[in-house]
This record gives sequence, structure tokens and C-alpha cells, in this order.
Amino acid sequence: MSSALGTRQNELNDLETIGFVASALFDVSAEKISRLRVAFEKNKAFYEDIASLYQSIKQTAFDRGELSQKSVDVTQAVTVAFTSNIRFYGAVNAEVIEAFTEHMKSGVKSDYIVIGRTGKTLMGNIPDLAKRCSYYAFKEDEPNGEERRQFLKSVVAYNQVQIFYPSFRNVFSQKVVLQDITYTPHAETAHEVTPAFDYIFEPELPKILNFFETKVRYLLFKRVMLESELSRTAARLIPMNKAQDRSKDEIARLRRAIRRKAANFNDLRLLESFSAISKWKK
Repeated sequence: MSSALGTRQNELNDLETIGFVASALFDVSAEKISRLRVAFEKNKAFYEDIASLYQSIKQTAFDRGELSQKSVDVTQAVTVAFTSNIRFYGAVNAEVIEAFTEHMKSGVKSDYIVIGRTGKTLMGNIPDLAKRCSYYAFKEDEPNGEERRQFLKSVVAYNQVQIFYPSFRNVFSQKVVLQDITYTPHAETAHEVTPAFDYIFEPELPKILNFFETKVRYLLFKRVMLESELSRTAARLIPMNKAQDRSKDEIARLRRAIRRKAANFNDLRLLESFSAISKWKK
């Protein structure tokens, strides 16, 4: 009886430790979401305006014939799946890879890169597609400025860089989206999205475009990284909350069981004492 009681007590201690860890991770995630949302919302209008301007500048250059054929040839494209190095983010990474592989199967002409060790592991389950990809990993899930610059240098030869990543909707909902951070123009549909500028440019349009192709790509890539981190952190929050609730329920159940066993153990000892007294009196 005492052995069984001790086993239950050890189980309770383990569960309390798990509950403490889940609670700590929940609090860390909640604080991080608050910080990331402030950073994400702070310059939202700026990023949207700069992206719109980049798109219009590139369309203008296209219409004026100041983009080389290479610059509008979609075969010079690279498609990127951005995943994390660790797995503790619910189904977000798997959803990114699912959308990424569906794109690969569609027959679109592109090179393919998977960022993150989790993505590489998931691609290992699809060998025929995995061998068509290159793999890249930052030191941490959230790259620093130098890592962002080095990655963009590695894809500078591509006129089109599009990224699958988890987009933040709210704390309860994340959605995988495909973002073209180069805004490659297409003659058939570009004007349905954004108009060209009928202006005289100073300095010359190619110089302005060159600035956008370097500096603005970096800003837009940075924006994608920030939103991905926000989305993944939100995706982790819900499982942590569920883990807290489950651990609380299980702790309560074990405590009731321990109390019952302790009461039975004490009753048994009392009966043994009465039995011993009765035998002594005889």
C-alpha cells in the first residue's frame, strides 16, 4: 500500500513539474506575442506603402522597356519555404511545407529552397521532391540582420523571390501565404494590381530600381521574418494553454486518488491496531 502511495506521489510531482513548465512557456509566449505585435503594427503602414511603391516602380520600368528580358523571365525564380529550427510550434511548419510541395507539384518553373531544420526534416518524408531543394538554416529561428543580408545575397541572381511563410491573423488563427518580395511584373495582369508612374525620374529609373532591388528587398524580407515569428509564437500559445489545462485536471485527479489511498492506508493501519489490541487482551 505504501509503495503504491509513493508511486502516485512521484507521478504527482512529475505532473506538477510539467504544469509549471507549461505555465512558464505560456507566459513567455504571451509576453513575446505582445512585443512582436507592437513591432509588427508599429510600421505596418510604412511597409505597405513601400511595397506598393516598389511594385509601381518595377511596373513602370517594365512598361518603359528598362527591365532586361532576364528580369521578367519567371524561369529565373526561386521559391522559399520558411520554417523554424525547432518543432514546438504546432502544425504551422507542416502547413508551410504542405503548401510549398503543392506549389512544386504544380509544374511552375522555379528553384526551391527550404529554410529551417524542421522543414528539411519534413521534406525528408517526400524524397522525390526533397532532392529538388536546396537547404538553408539560420542559427536561431529568428535571423539577425547579417543573416538576412547573407541569405538575400545568395538569391540576388534571381529576379523573382517568393516565400511561403505563416501569416499572422490573430492569436487563434494563422494562415500560410505566398509573398513575392520582388514584385515581378507580368504583362497580362500587372495593371490590374497596380498602375505604372508616368513621371520623369531623377536620378534615372534604372538607378532607382537598383536601390529598390537591394534595400527594399531587405526590408520586405525582414517584414516576412517578423510576421513569421509572430505567427509561430501565436501557434505555440494555444497548445501551451491546453497543456496547462490538461496538467491541472490530471493533478486534481491524482490528488483525489492519493487522498483516497492515504485514507484507505490509515484505515487499514487503524484496523491492524485494533486487531493487535484484541489479541493482546486475549
